[in-house]
Amino acid sequence: MAMTKMKAPMPSGPIPGENYTSDWRNYPWHRPPDISNVDEAIEYVANHISETDEGLQYMSYLKVGVSVAGVTDMILTLGIADGKWSIDFAILIAGPVARLITIMAKSYEIEYTMGIDTTADFMPSERLKIEFEMAESDQEAMKEDMQGVADTAEEDLGEEDAGSGGLMSPAPEDEQNAMLGYGDDDEPDMEEEQV
Repeated sequence: MAMTKMKAPMPSGPIPGENYTSDWRNYPWHRPPDISNVDEAIEYVANHISETDEGLQYMSYLKVGVSVAGVTDMILTLGIADGKWSIDFAILIAGPVARLITIMAKSYEIEYTMGIDTTADFMPSERLKIEFEMAESDQEAMKEDMQGVADTAEEDLGEEDAGSGGLMSPAPEDEQNAMLGYGDDDEPDMEEEQV
């Protein structure tokens, strides 16, 4: 019988360190950004959303319920991917870009949501005082209940088991035998087992 030789599988992933030998300048976000001035960036975005079909697409997003924050994120992320600005710079111009989108939405009479929660959810000081007082009284009541449980447990144990109670203490011998399936008359003979 002849044995056939199998080919070893070839790895298809990148070689470690391959990113150091490839040309990193082929990605727009690896090169210096095209725009680094806030005024230039706002002018670019204003022209982009008002003079191209993409601006109408953004308005369509607002009509179907996408928030202004979501549309702003789309515009800024595409700018980063195209190498127009850096990530840090995108964060700086996010507010003015959102304002441009709201102005354009108002001009097209589109109802929009900002996409941020503006309702302040806080408790007045009087309510906080009541909550803290309730919490302290609850803690005191819980401590008293725990002490009552501990006292009851000590009384139930009796004098002979008073020092050997607790979660990790061994069960009494008759209880252990019951857990092992031995009855009162089936007690194991320890002397016979020790050989």
